[in-house]
Amino acid sequence: MSTLHPVAAPYAVLRVNRRKAKAMAAIAASSAHTLREKPTPNADADGAAPLLIYLADGKTPYQAARHLLDGAERRNRDTVLCREIVLSASPSYFRPGRESIGGVFELDKVKTWTVASLAWAKRQWPDQLASVVLHLDEQTPHLHLLVVPRVRSPSGTWRLNSKALFDRERLRELQTAYGEALAPLGIRRGEPGSQAAHSEVHQFYGAVNAAKSLPERAKLPPAPKAPEPPSGVAAGAADALGTALGIETPHQRAMKAHAEAMKRWRETCKDLREKDCAAWEQMKARSAVAHLAQRRRPNPKPNSIERQEVAPRSFARPSAAARPIPEKQGSLIHLGKFAHSIASGSSASHAITFRKSPSSTVKRRQCRSILTANIAPTLKA
Repeated sequence: MSTLHPVAAPYAVLRVNRRKAKAMAAIAASSAHTLREKPTPNADADGAAPLLIYLADGKTPYQAARHLLDGAERRNRDTVLCREIVLSASPSYFRPGRESIGGVFELDKVKTWTVASLAWAKRQWPDQLASVVLHLDEQTPHLHLLVVPRVRSPSGTWRLNSKALFDRERLRELQTAYGEALAPLGIRRGEPGSQAAHSEVHQFYGAVNAAKSLPERAKLPPAPKAPEPPSGVAAGAADALGTALGIETPHQRAMKAHAEAMKRWRETCKDLREKDCAAWEQMKARSAVAHLAQRRRPNPKPNSIERQEVAPRSFARPSAAARPIPEKQGSLIHLGKFAHSIASGSSASHAITFRKSPSSTVKRRQCRSILTANIAPTLKA
C-alpha cells in the first residue's frame, strides 16, 4: 500500500560509506571524527557537541565496536570489521521554507526524526549496531552509525560477513525500509534508479583540503543597545512637554539614532548571511567537481639481477669449447662448476650450495638451463 505524500515531500537519506574499516585503526579514526576529537573543516567550531544516542558497550563508538568484535571469527586480513552509515533527511524537513540557511533546524522535528531513526536502526541491526551519534554542528542534522557486520554461523558462533548485510540488493532494501519507517513523518524514499549525482564525502574533504583559504563563518556584530527611557518625574514631564510643543527632546533624538543604527545593523547581518550562503554554495560546487589526487603506489624496486634471456633447451651434446662457465652470481657458480666437471669427466668434487636472494626465480631458470645443457647429454651417453 503506497503512502501519499505532499508535493515536494522531503527525502530520506541513507548513506553507507564506501570505505570499509578493515583495521582497528580505521574504527578509531571514525570514532575520533564522530566525537569531534580531531578538527572537522565543515563543522561549526561553536556548534553543539555530538550527542551519544546509543552505545552497545563502553563510552565511545570505538569501545562499542570492539565489544561486538570480541569473539567474532575473522577470515583473513581483508575481512571488513565495521561499516559506517549516515542517516538524515532533506533540509526541507528540518527547516521548511529556510532550506538555504545552513545550521538552522526545528528542535521538535529533530527529536521526532531521531527517535524514529534510532528505532529503525535497532530493528534492522539488533546484534550488529555498535553506536549512534547525532551531529547538529553541520548544515543539516544527521546520525552516524557504526555497524559490525557479524552473523551467526551454523555452529552458533559469530562470523564477520559484510557481503551478507551490505550487498547491492541489500542496500536497495535498506533504502526502501528506511523510507517506509519515516513515512509517518512525511518523509519518503528516494526515487529508485535515479541518476541524480551527489558529491562523495571524501570528495568534499578533498576540496576542503585543496582550498588555500577556507571561508570562515562570519560573526554577526552585536545589536545596538536601545537608549534608556528618561527616569524621574521631572524628566518625564519635560519629555511630555517637548512632545506636546513639537520640540525634539534628547531622548527622542537618541531613539531616532537607535532606529537608524538598527537599520544599518540589519542590512549588515543580511549581507553577511548572503556571503556565508555564497561561500557554502561555492564550496559545494568545488567539492562536486574536485577530483582527489589518487595515491600512486611507488614502483617496486628492481631486482638486484635483471631478468636475463634464457637459452632455449637443447639436448645436443656441446663441445668442450662451447661450454661457457657462467659468471659468478651467487650460488650459480657452484652449479656451473659441478655441471662442467660432470660433462668433462673430472673427478674433482664441487659442493652445491643454494642461497636465497631477491632473484631466486631468475637463478632457478638459469640453473635449469645449465643442467639441461651439460648434465642431460652426459647421462644419455
